[in-house]
Amino acid sequence: MHIRRSSRRGAASLDYVLLLGVVLPLIAFVYYLAPRMMNTVYQMTSILVSWPFQ
Repeated sequence: MHIRRSSRRGAASLDYVLLLGVVLPLIAFVYYLAPRMMNTVYQMTSILVSWPFQ
């Protein structure tokens, strides 16, 4: 019998490096930027709604 070996040997460590090197810094950047973006969208919406009444 011939035992077939998986072709994904070491892929879990590559996934882990991808997670640490790309996804976590991206999450940290979005976590830092999200309150500023929400505040800006809130201000833009408030201006668009209140502009005709000024």
